[in-house]
Amino acid sequence: MTRLVRFLRCAVLDQVERIRRRPRRRKFYRGPVRSKKYKAWIRTLPSAVSGRMGCEAAHVGHDGGMRQKASDTTCVPLTPAEHREYHQIGRKDFEKKYGIDLDLVAEALFQTWCSLQAARRARKGKVL
Repeated sequence: MTRLVRFLRCAVLDQVERIRRRPRRRKFYRGPVRSKKYKAWIRTLPSAVSGRMGCEAAHVGHDGGMRQKASDTTCVPLTPAEHREYHQIGRKDFEKKYGIDLDLVAEALFQTWCSLQAARRARKGKVL
């Protein structure tokens, strides 16, 4: 058998094998929702506690599971000092000290984000 024949056999068999193979399935992602765009938007907002700018996206939800951060949809804007205090004194004491319900704030922010995204999609879809 010549080199050319061996090469052609391998090339043809490889093509046949590639055709027969099933396409790889994407792995189903398990875990909390992640959105870099949403967190970036949260960082542009004033603090939910003091109203100051220069905020971080603080995860305040309960849906994180074992050793996972909570979903990005439960982020609220807090200044770095407020974010540290939140982790130091705990959620209940933080809410009590500032008289704020972080779940309501996070939910309102996410609803606002969804309406902004819907409006953006509607503007894109319009034909002028």
